[in-house]
Amino acid sequence: MVLLFCSHAVAGDFFRLAGKSTLEINEIGVWHKVDSQEPLSDFSSIEKWLTHAQPIEGTLVGHSGGYVTRLALKNNSAHTQTWFVNPTLTFVDIGLAFWQRDDGSVERLDEFSQLNDDRTPPLMHSQAIRLITQKQEQGYLWLYVDAKHYANPLSIKIYNAPAFYQNQLIVNVITIAAITVMLTLALIAVIIFFRTKNSITIACAGYIGFHGIGWALAAGLLDDIFSINSVNLSYGGILIFPFAIAFASQFTKLLFNCQQESFILARYLNTLAFACIVIGLLLPWINYSIAFAISHIIALVWITSSVAIGTKMLRSKFPRAKYYLFGNLSYGTALLIYVLLHAKIITISAYPELIVLFALAIDCICILLSLAEWLYSQQKNYNRSIYLARIDPLTNTGNRHLMNEKFAELKNNFIIVFIDFDGIKSINDQLGHEKGDLFLIEGASLMKRKIHDKGDVFRTGGDEFVWLFDVHKKNDLAALVRKTSILIAECEHELRQQGWYSAGISYGVATSLEGNNQSECLSLADKRMYKHKRSKKALLNPHEDQGITSHI
Repeated sequence: MVLLFCSHAVAGDFFRLAGKSTLEINEIGVWHKVDSQEPLSDFSSIEKWLTHAQPIEGTLVGHSGGYVTRLALKNNSAHTQTWFVNPTLTFVDIGLAFWQRDDGSVERLDEFSQLNDDRTPPLMHSQAIRLITQKQEQGYLWLYVDAKHYANPLSIKIYNAPAFYQNQLIVNVITIAAITVMLTLALIAVIIFFRTKNSITIACAGYIGFHGIGWALAAGLLDDIFSINSVNLSYGGILIFPFAIAFASQFTKLLFNCQQESFILARYLNTLAFACIVIGLLLPWINYSIAFAISHIIALVWITSSVAIGTKMLRSKFPRAKYYLFGNLSYGTALLIYVLLHAKIITISAYPELIVLFALAIDCICILLSLAEWLYSQQKNYNRSIYLARIDPLTNTGNRHLMNEKFAELKNNFIIVFIDFDGIKSINDQLGHEKGDLFLIEGASLMKRKIHDKGDVFRTGGDEFVWLFDVHKKNDLAALVRKTSILIAECEHELRQQGWYSAGISYGVATSLEGNNQSECLSLADKRMYKHKRSKKALLNPHEDQGITSHI
């Protein structure tokens, strides 16, 4: 199978495709500028302009308007062959193709613009024209394109059918997969917002979502899905890009708590976000080539800023910075490759857009991971705050707030024991408050060990504690009340063994059978505790406080 061709500008020079599945035609010297104010629409007008026009010797990158070319092709095979001609156009408003045979007959091929490509094979980031040639057939392929901006060198690739479908599969699968990943991650961030109400999640959703939508527009995916013939949606990717960076800057500010950690950095990110929003609102009203350049400048500014911020935050021991930095380094490296490809400094056969798109998908995954790390740290801080708000810091027992919560959860029978340590005032007065605190710590620890998994211990005041037992069976109440008296006696005995010779425990017990609610039972246990304390004092020597011995 052999395909021979030559361009109008270099007639007589033939390029062979023999034993190869793909041929790439460089843009230099192939395209001719069309200076008509009106777009061309038929073969005769295209032929007329090509007759008088001179070929463009430089690259079309950065230019706009209409261009035409004529390629001399020959199917040097004994069989009918199907070829796919692929101009590497990111944006195209008009794309016309004609096949002119040697006998002078002209066949109009499928249109391949973003506005009208219903019959052409869908290919992300560029267009394709199906050309069927008979055996030994030769002729001229005429192409006319018109676009507001040429982002890439306008080379032409010619594939045989197997090579094209393989290329189409790779390009479309990578593109759709990357865009799907980004939009799915953005949706996850939105769902997280409705559950947490944290503004950082909306910033993350905007950051990832606008990138995903932007590439769905630029790649031509939304044009293929919605087939809107009046609007070229592919330009929208560049136009909405500043909004993605506005969200990205706010996400970064919130991710690293810049309001508290770095006022200057927070002000910079706020300024960048505001500038991007203003630019985003203005871009649709200016020349598209200028808009394209502005968006790329914003991209370079953002990549530089994000990598610098990520590096700084990683040095500041922010764990989430590792994901943030890795993602932006991947994206920044891909953008650098993209620029070098456009500048012809390096050459890669794959579409440069795919490299950037793949790296951006990795970046978005890393951004969501950094959000997850932030949410995890917030959850830890929240749990710690909840813990500190419900735990007595000295004795590490529950405080009154936690006791009230436990009371609210009670559904069965219960026992409340109100406890007051005797002798704490004398310990404080004679041994000092540090010894008094140590006594409370050891007393609380001893009580927790004694009741273990049978109930809970709460500190409700200076030396006042409450035991709470949730009893499932009503018949178990009496036995457990007797058990509490034994446990308190054991606590008192062990405290004295530890050196607190004059320490004692006054207590009162009440059960759920003795009150209408927990408050009544707690009040009854409190009264019984004071009654127990008075009865003990009546038996004590009036000079009991003088006999305190130091705790050893």
